[in-house]
Amino acid sequence: MGFLDKLEKGIERVVTGAFSKTFKSELQPIEIGSAIRSEMDGNASIVSRDRILVPNKFEVTLSAADYGRMKLISERLNQELRNQAQAHANKQGYQFAGPLTISVGESSSLGIGQVYVKASSPNVAAADVEWSPRLEVLTDGLVFEIQKARTSVGRDPSADVQIHDNGLSRKHFEIIWDGSKAGIRDLGSTNGTFVEGVKVREQALPVDSIIKAGNKSFTFKLVAKAVAG
Repeated sequence: MGFLDKLEKGIERVVTGAFSKTFKSELQPIEIGSAIRSEMDGNASIVSRDRILVPNKFEVTLSAADYGRMKLISERLNQELRNQAQAHANKQGYQFAGPLTISVGESSSLGIGQVYVKASSPNVAAADVEWSPRLEVLTDGLVFEIQKARTSVGRDPSADVQIHDNGLSRKHFEIIWDGSKAGIRDLGSTNGTFVEGVKVREQALPVDSIIKAGNKSFTFKLVAKAVAG
């Protein structure tokens, strides 16, 4: 049973049994997630051969009755909707036009079981977007912006990105960024550098690649940002 399915069961446990038989005609959490994914797909914009931009802001509107039910699990629901949206974006190769936000409100014009989702982004067109590279440490949750053409990673303070891990060499590997494409180069490390489980010396670095070095796992990301006008 998925988490959204469990949320549905949780609602049924919170609301008295007298109302549980009417749920088939009421909106369920999994249907909200599906509506968000559909709106995301419908607003995807191809920026380049390997980059697809999607809105980052989703406003969900429900009937007053459905909204009242969802408020019982609002915090858990919102987190799970964000998780589902992020997972769908990862699967489809989408990049958000900014930080992902999802809000849920109500409208008297909607009937029970209806959902309206409005997707938007901060007035960003494909031509007004620049892609900011970053390195995320999956094991620690740390995020480092890649701001140089060559960014070294290692345990030594002289590395551009210092990671406290005895399994890393002083300067273990470097990320190479030319403004549009990334590469990775092992810097003669003791334990080697692995991309998607394969030991590498130097190669191209696709977005969302998993890098293993020492005792740490990293991933390379590109984040869409609006170009200042």
